[in-house]
Amino acid sequence: FWQELFGTGLVRTSEDFGIMGDNPVNPDLLDWLAVEFRDSGWDVKRLFRLMVTSAAYRQATRVTPEMLELDPDNRLLSRGPRFRMDAEMVRDYALAAAGLVSGRIGGPSVRSYHPEGVWEAVAMPESNTRHYRRDDGEALYRRSLYTFWKRAAPPAFMDVFNAPNREVCSVRRERTNTPLQALATLNDPQLIEAARHLAALALAGGDGDAARALERLAERVLLRPLADDERAILLETLGQLAFHYGGTPEDARALVAVGVSPAPEDAPAPQLAALTLLANQLLNLDETLNK
Repeated sequence: FWQELFGTGLVRTSEDFGIMGDNPVNPDLLDWLAVEFRDSGWDVKRLFRLMVTSAAYRQATRVTPEMLELDPDNRLLSRGPRFRMDAEMVRDYALAAAGLVSGRIGGPSVRSYHPEGVWEAVAMPESNTRHYRRDDGEALYRRSLYTFWKRAAPPAFMDVFNAPNREVCSVRRERTNTPLQALATLNDPQLIEAARHLAALALAGGDGDAARALERLAERVLLRPLADDERAILLETLGQLAFHYGGTPEDARALVAVGVSPAPEDAPAPQLAALTLLANQLLNLDETLNK
């Protein structure tokens, strides 16, 4: 549980608590949390609330030269945790910010957006998963927990973001940062569609005012108001995008047509496309992708 919130467990080798693993960095804290968890009746929600409301978790993530020298890996909790979210969280957060995520609990696995031909390349001729048939409707926006998983060809977005292949139990995931991940979050149909829904929400809440639309985007994605310098940069970028799509309406229509859900008919395609790309940029910020 500590690893889930802080990125690294109190015992770094959470997959190995034996003599070959690391010692706990703070054994007194580990013992105290273990007793609290036991005495609460194994109340997981209470334990998480205790940790996220702690002074250790609520610290700022800013790093000073002294911190880097004395505590480079933040094992002594000299600052708040900061690490890239897991694959499922990256996708689910984009859907949640866009108001697309389904709250339905339980049910069969679902097949969301997936590159064409991937299953066919690895499937046996008699396999019942030789061909990928994407679901429609609510199934496309269910939480990543419910994604259908073919081990020989796992969901591409999850694979790019270090999701384990599920052949063995994986208690601690690898966490890498590669250009391919940026290409995925910038171009994956699920993320483009989420950005379009974000743009439509911003337009509806902004009543035609660009500055208000940007503030609404920031509230949903960054969960905070924009700083003055950020607002100026975004307004300038939005102006450039609006000029581009105003001169290439066919590109605007192609962009807002990405995804199964229909684009709002009352929003001009160039305006919606410009704000869609801006929303996509916000979804790709380190502040958004990192916990």
